[in-house]
Amino acid sequence: MANGKRILRLTAIVIALAGVLGFQLEAMGMFDAASEAAGKPDVIMIDTIAKLESLEQPAVVFRHDLHTKALKDQGMSCESCHKKDAKGTLTLSFDRLEGEDRAGMSASGLKDMYHNGCISCHVKTEEKGFKTGPKTGECRSCHQERPEAADRVPAGMDNMLHFVHWDSKVIPADAGKDTNCGACHKKAGEEDSWRFSEAAKTEPLKDVFHNQCVTCHESLIEKKADRSGPVQCAGCHGEKETAERAVELAKNLKAMSGTLPRLPRKQPDAVLLAPEVKPDAADQKPTGMAPVAFDHKLHEAQVDSCLTCHKDGVNAKLNASYEALHDVNDSATCVGCHVQAQKKPQCAGCHDARPAAKVLSQDSCATCHNVGVGQKTGMMSMMASAPVNPAAMSKEEKQAEAARVIADRPQTQAMVAEKDIPEFVTIGALADQYRPSKMPHRKIVMALYKGMQGDKLAATFHATPEAVCAGCHHNAPATLTPPKCASCHGKPFETEGKPGLKAAYHGQCMTCHKEMKLEKPAATNCVACHEKKTN
Repeated sequence: MANGKRILRLTAIVIALAGVLGFQLEAMGMFDAASEAAGKPDVIMIDTIAKLESLEQPAVVFRHDLHTKALKDQGMSCESCHKKDAKGTLTLSFDRLEGEDRAGMSASGLKDMYHNGCISCHVKTEEKGFKTGPKTGECRSCHQERPEAADRVPAGMDNMLHFVHWDSKVIPADAGKDTNCGACHKKAGEEDSWRFSEAAKTEPLKDVFHNQCVTCHESLIEKKADRSGPVQCAGCHGEKETAERAVELAKNLKAMSGTLPRLPRKQPDAVLLAPEVKPDAADQKPTGMAPVAFDHKLHEAQVDSCLTCHKDGVNAKLNASYEALHDVNDSATCVGCHVQAQKKPQCAGCHDARPAAKVLSQDSCATCHNVGVGQKTGMMSMMASAPVNPAAMSKEEKQAEAARVIADRPQTQAMVAEKDIPEFVTIGALADQYRPSKMPHRKIVMALYKGMQGDKLAATFHATPEAVCAGCHHNAPATLTPPKCASCHGKPFETEGKPGLKAAYHGQCMTCHKEMKLEKPAATNCVACHEKKTN
């Protein structure tokens, strides 16, 4: 009798230990799964029921790529999980059409739909002899205590990807045309009509893109087309995958022509930008600011997508408010984009030390605001004596005037004659422990000129030969005989509001070497610039 009770107790302990061990193994598997899913672009957190009631279990961590691979191995497709509507569009929601869960489906109904759909598929997969997922009772293998956020890079239709679609022979051409734009752009002549379609007004834009794009890519795969787009998250949102795709596309483009062809969007080569002066508006005062001739063709080639500037769509009128075009901190504005260009190593040596306010100086404004003012200079070159009013000009007249001004802009960098640049400049005002520094002045200036070659932005904004001198000789007139640094910078800590002379010299030179990424001489190598005295 006693032995029987002892056996029963031991059996109960073994069962309890097995249960605890099983729970621990499941938990360990859960943590391993969460760790494996961390940082991947295909992680989808299923918490649909949370919109209707509080969750009894944590959200489900769903690895989309693992499931698509499993379906492919079994000869199945996306339609195993996603239904198609009457138009043949693949819906994003699992096992239901868009809106069904908002049309009376209860939390209990959603729960049964997910459990029945997922678990039954796992059982069938196992019966086929394939590796499968959790089944009944293995709740924590899906419901994670430590949900991991997906790590996705933004996806978008940049110019390169746009060209790939436009150039594709797999996407059939529009009826009676030699282009296939109608496959995505439903209204002829309205380039962004697909992006801002009726569906986008009622559904999140990401859902519109996923439904349309994934459905098209999946249909091409089903037709066994030579080329098709990605259907897995990483194909568009994976950092590694998108980088590899960009390299492959660039390689193919180079093999074809080397340059990205311009898409046929009937876009102008030149545009006239200016606040419109309406003579019949009594409350509107003319600004007197000369219009800007904008080189649309040049800028189009410098950006990855038209939406870099046209944030509200290609057909939307560009917001030409002062803030929208002149914000130095926004890289999508005209001035902000130019500021970003100044951060390139060949530019940053001079521009990094200059305050942002200098970007909007009178001379720099006049570089753009100069339509209809002839050859005036300084502030007057921004103020048209007879303001050009684009509202009074036809579309053709505005484009022609902008093209004329653009054609007159310098195409190459204005340079000081090399013989007029001092070869060496000796800096000895502070010589104490070190010998005077013999600076290779001409070599430095010529290196700056070399860095500007081929850069139209630099050629336009450095219109005078002496403009490059302002990189070091700031706050001084652009001249070949600028004042000495000691004219403004006194002894250390003695000049109020400015760095002392020693700090000015070292700050200027060392910052330039750092920003231009110069390895020799190193910014901290004192004897490379001035030898140490021996006595």
